[in-house]
Amino acid sequence: MREAIGGTWIFQIVIFFILLFTGFMCLTINQSKAYNVKSAMVDAIERYNGTNLDDINTGDPAIEEIVASLKERGYRTTGKCPNDINYGVGKRIQYVGYDRDGHLSSTNVSFCIAKVPTHDDQPHEVDELPSMAYYKVVVFYQLDLPIFKNAFNFTLRSDTRLLNVSR
Repeated sequence: MREAIGGTWIFQIVIFFILLFTGFMCLTINQSKAYNVKSAMVDAIERYNGTNLDDINTGDPAIEEIVASLKERGYRTTGKCPNDINYGVGKRIQYVGYDRDGHLSSTNVSFCIAKVPTHDDQPHEVDELPSMAYYKVVVFYQLDLPIFKNAFNFTLRSDTRLLNVSR
């Protein structure tokens, strides 16, 4: 009887470590995919010197490249965009969320982008400096265990370099 109980405990410990290893592998794979998607998004925004977050129907090449990158990498994780960003006194920037097909969305968001200008919008007598801004990018990854499904959701954030957006 004693050996039967001991064998059960060993079996449970082995199952626990198999689940732990599987969870670690799933998290690592999803995190790697999210880092690749984030890097592709930042590269696309920098390559096209920004993106138009106001009107999605213009066929923005940066958004089209991001969507193609999502589909190529098999990225399917969704999440919720972060709250507004405070920059300066009384100024707020909102994240714009997109679904996997590149359409504006507030639910089932695959990625979020926010444009943060580095200048004020006040007219000056001499406006010698170009309009500069940088973009904040957010993507998501999760701990997706085969039995438990989505156990935890994580966000991954990045910024682009400073871009000349006076176009």
